[in-house]
Amino acid sequence: MTPLPAQPEALAAFLAERAEAGLHFATLDAYCSGIAHRHGQEGLPDPTAHVVVRRVRRGLRRIMGVAPRRQAHPLTVAELGQIVASIDAGTAIGKRDRAILLVGYASAMRPGEISALNIDDVLRKPTGVLLAIRRSKTDQEARGQLVGIARGENALTDPIRALDDWLKVRPTGQGALFTRVFYRNHPTAERIGPRAISRTVQERADAAGFDGIPVSGHSLRAGHATTAAVNGASIDRIAAQTRHRDLGTLLNHYIRPAEAMMTTTSRDLGL
Repeated sequence: MTPLPAQPEALAAFLAERAEAGLHFATLDAYCSGIAHRHGQEGLPDPTAHVVVRRVRRGLRRIMGVAPRRQAHPLTVAELGQIVASIDAGTAIGKRDRAILLVGYASAMRPGEISALNIDDVLRKPTGVLLAIRRSKTDQEARGQLVGIARGENALTDPIRALDDWLKVRPTGQGALFTRVFYRNHPTAERIGPRAISRTVQERADAAGFDGIPVSGHSLRAGHATTAAVNGASIDRIAAQTRHRDLGTLLNHYIRPAEAMMTTTSRDLGL
């Protein structure tokens, strides 16, 4: 079977199989958007417009529903500042956790990408740093990607200052950028894992009074995308930072919910 053009019957079967495997309807919709876009680039008929595929998609929509499941709460800058302010910066673990939170938020990186950073992945620039991401969810061939972090305007939430504070107490030498800390004040050279990154975000948020709110490691990345959209950044710039291949995911999960809160007419009701 040739990959292009895709046969409508094969695409319909693929969607049904992926739905049975547990994928969300939004993910299947994103697949269709990408397939339609690729066929358009090649000047080929769009298989997603075929009656067979449309019928299957309508059926899956009815069965699965399209309402999003509970997602990670996208942290605002004010909320991030509240969490960071609650952390004791006088301890090594406090310095590390502040750096994880602020670097993760400013870079829009995934917990696994934060965990994988090494000292030599940090390239200093006059206005901030560049971080080299050696492998990511959207770069499985490890071609490498660069993301920039600018210096912050607020001392409390400046990611570069937080990173420098951590590096002053981190053991010298190459290796993992973020490492384990024993007994709150004894940094080691042992890399902190992705789950520990996520757990750090959750526990620090809970300690700052955010218990009951679905804050997770992904809240840093989601918060970056949402806040950037609210502040007027274009989708192209946001996608370049988050490295989303599927702009539909970026729009539907981050930008449109933010816009809905900005444009709601409930503010005009006098409630």
